[in-house]
Amino acid sequence: MIPDVSDPRWKRVLTSNSDLSAASLATRILISRLRREVADVPGALATKVSELRDFVTKNPFAVADVAKF
Repeated sequence: MIPDVSDPRWKRVLTSNSDLSAASLATRILISRLRREVADVPGALATKVSELRDFVTKNPFAVADVAKF
């Protein structure tokens, strides 16, 4: 099951420097970009969380990545 956008894990993955080596390449690339964007504009966090969740929803392989967050 994919967590709701209000789940704190989304925020944590985008605001931390946690290791993403266990995630797929596509997920790592996206999260790295989103982390940079959130660092530049912290007010965009909610939008970036939605973008990450939408990516996971559309890409079944990313569901396994989310389970590791």
